[in-house]
Parts: sequence; C-alpha cells; structure tokens
Amino acid sequence: MKISHLCKRALLAWLCVFLAASCGAVRAQDGAAGCRQPSPEGKAAQAVSSAASKEIGPGIRKEDRRATSGALKKRLTIRADSEAKMKNAAPTSTAEDKWQLPCGNFGLNALCGGIGKAQSAIQKQSGAKVFFDYYAVLLSNPYGGDLQGTDYTHEMIYGLNLDMEKILGWNKANLVISGAYNAGGNLSGKIGNAFTVSESYVANGAMLYQLYIRQNMEICGGELSARLGRVSMSGVFGSLPVLGNLVSGGISGTPEAIFYNSPFTSSPIATWGADMQYSAAKDLSFAAGVYQAPKNLSSPNWDGCDMKISSEDGFMIMFQAAWSPVFLGEKNADGTTKADTGLEGVYQIGGYYFGGYDTGNFNYGRENGYGLYAQAQQMLWRDANNPGKYLSAWLGAQISPVQSVTLMPWMGYAGIQLQGFVPQRPDDGIYFSWLGGWFSKNQNRANVGYDASYEMVVEATYVIQLNENVSLQPDIQYIFRPYGNDSIDDCLVIGGQLIVSF
Repeated sequence: MKISHLCKRALLAWLCVFLAASCGAVRAQDGAAGCRQPSPEGKAAQAVSSAASKEIGPGIRKEDRRATSGALKKRLTIRADSEAKMKNAAPTSTAEDKWQLPCGNFGLNALCGGIGKAQSAIQKQSGAKVFFDYYAVLLSNPYGGDLQGTDYTHEMIYGLNLDMEKILGWNKANLVISGAYNAGGNLSGKIGNAFTVSESYVANGAMLYQLYIRQNMEICGGELSARLGRVSMSGVFGSLPVLGNLVSGGISGTPEAIFYNSPFTSSPIATWGADMQYSAAKDLSFAAGVYQAPKNLSSPNWDGCDMKISSEDGFMIMFQAAWSPVFLGEKNADGTTKADTGLEGVYQIGGYYFGGYDTGNFNYGRENGYGLYAQAQQMLWRDANNPGKYLSAWLGAQISPVQSVTLMPWMGYAGIQLQGFVPQRPDDGIYFSWLGGWFSKNQNRANVGYDASYEMVVEATYVIQLNENVSLQPDIQYIFRPYGNDSIDDCLVIGGQLIVSF
C-alpha cells in the first residue's frame, strides 16, 4: 500500500521548506557520516534458541517527555529530553537538612551551576538554548539467560532550540536542531530476551536526529502546538511521565511492543512528519500526526541525513486523547487548583495505523496494520506538609490485532513510584515495575525452533538525584521466560545508570 497523495504532498512541501537548512545543519554535526540505524534483526527482534549465534538487536530508547501539556509537574519525571527542557521546571529541593556528598557533591554542584549560567547567558543574548543529555547504562546478568555477560551502552542527545521570536520576530515559534551519538553492546543479545534490558541501547554511531519548527498559538480558549519537519513520534504519543525513570528498554519512555509491531520512532530516529496537540479546557488534550515510514528505516546505514521522500515510502498515522485531572486539590478564589496540592494524574488512549511499510517480522508480505493503547498514571497519596513526598501508580496495555505483521499482539505493564520517602533525600525516587508481552501465533511459525509464549520482567530501581542535572540509578531486573523460551533459564540483571542532563 503506497502513501496517500495527501500525506505525500504535505511531506514534500515541508521537504522544500527545510531542505536548504537541513543540508547545512547535517554537515555541521560532528561525525554525522557513518551513522547506523538498528539492523533488521534488531527491529524485528527475531527469537533464537541460541543468543550466541544471533543478537536480538537494539530497542530504540523511549525518550522521556510530557505526553500532554497538562501532564504532571516536572518533578515527577526527574529527566527531560531536548524539547521538554526548554520549559520552565520547578527546582529540586534545597532543604538545608538534605544529605549530599562532601564539598557540594565533590564540586559537581558548582560545575553544573556554572554550565547552567552559561546556558542562560547564551539563551538571553542570542535566543539559542544549547542542550545536552547523556544516558550511560552498565548492566550484567550473573545468572540465567542463554549466556552471561556484561555490557555498557550510552546515548547522547545534543542540539539547539532557537527562539524564533527573539531571533526573527516570529511569534511563539521555535526551531529545534539535534543530533545523537551512541555506542555500546546489547546485553539482551546474550540473554536471548525480547524486552531490551538497557534503555540506552540504540543504533550505534553519530546521526542527525530532529529538525523541525514548533508553532504555538491560542485557539478557542485553548492552546495549539504544531510540529513540522524531521520529528520522532514519541515526542507526542505513547509516553507517560513516570516511565522515563526506568532503566529497562522494555518500558522506559514508551512501552516496547509498539516498536516491534509498527514503524514507530523515538530517539535517535526521526523522519518527516507533522503533528498537532490541542490543550482544551478542563485538563483535556488531543493530538494527531502523520509521519513518513521510509523503506530503509531499519537499514544499518541509516544516519538521519537522507532527506528524500519517495512514492515507495510508507506512512504512520497516530492519534491520542488525554485527560490530566487533579483530584482533591485546594482551590484558589477563581476556582483554579492551587499548585502543589491534590492528587495529579494522566490518562491516555491512543492508536495508530500504518501502510506501505513491511515490519519485517514475518515473510507474509502484508504492509499495513494498526494498534491501540490505553495507559494511566495517578498520584494516590500526598503528604499535606511535604508536597514533594507522594505515592503514584501506573497501569497500561497495548494491543495490535493484525497477526500477520504483529510480533507481540498484547503487552501489559504496571508499577508504583515512591517519591521523597528516603530520609534526607527529598528528590530521590524508588520505582517498582512489571511488564509482560505475549507473542504472536505467527511467531511460532517463524523458524524459531520452539513454541514462544510470553516474556515478563520485574524491575526495582532507585533514582539518586545528586542535583538538578545529574542522577545515579542502581537497578535490578528479573526476566521470566526470556523470549517465551522454556529452554532458557529465567535471568537476573543487575547494574546501574548515570544521567547527565542540561
């Protein structure tokens, strides 16, 4: 099925607008040549009876963003990606009794403060916000899986967010240009499981990431935000704020089944697309988008620099509705809810349809499919005397009914967040997560050599927020029935993550 003429014309129009700027920006990226996209086997994540002979491959990291403009406040999320970091965020706690390492975290606070001041000075003078995010994960499986081993992975996202109002007088517009550099090995390839154990295991190498214009405007009492250019879908769809705090690639940011079942993209992969989010009254928001799904999306030579749009490209259409209520909050005189009171939540339902794209899961030749998801995050309890101390929970599911293109037709996930419960560590969070995926019947006919059933993962992680920019995160995961294979022992994974974000 070929991309519709309407979608093609819209994308071609934006190609003309951005092409000149794109070429210059791409060449300016350090090491932009020689970038690599996940291999076809990585995208399909084909099961094997011996992970020593075939690697499962990369699961694209799901970036941490607000799914709607009315999402939970930033302190619920710990991290932010290149776009979310442009928003004003509530500072972390500065309580005098907060425990930290000697000498201001051994000088880390002073260093981060200096970098932050330099960022602010550049932004104030030029309208350009420089951003940088670094995710490093070291994990080992001392027990279980097909093989035991240790792997390190890292992902860097860097770029500019240009305030076009300050630079050109273009009201409420921003131009975002970003790149990525990634390296490391896939521990899941040794284990032989489907849910990638490291969120930072992505396509290795340097590449152009996003290049788009964002336009904000007020319409009918609400706010409309539109993006046009090279964008990733996870910037708008399929993510809850709390999920960005987990280490497992199976759940961090966007639950992983949608990547196996469709041409869904996240960092560091972006294609031509257009999307809009409208935030209406009463904490409601709606989003829709259409995106290019090029045939070479899973090519090992992908570097993000191929700007062409072809009639042979596929497409991906997405929609989402979200509700972000605050229950039991104290009211101001005008009826609005006071800040830092009440129980905040995010509820989402969404779906997708794609055509003209072969997922590569099976050799049946079908090139279209669809799926749905529903998920929620809700604060269940909050300390009246300390709003930064609270208990939250999340729950969600994905379904992709078209068996001929679907590797994992069902996925479910749930967990809890304990924020501010550790004495003298008010910004730290403890997270417990569960996720499970059930494999397609067609998976059992794809020459895997066994009857694939389901895989489940439980994770416990502790986010140690050293300061506003740096966190350490010890992590433990236990994988039940790796890739639905009874012949592989359940697996223990231990390790940790370092995040640096400016």
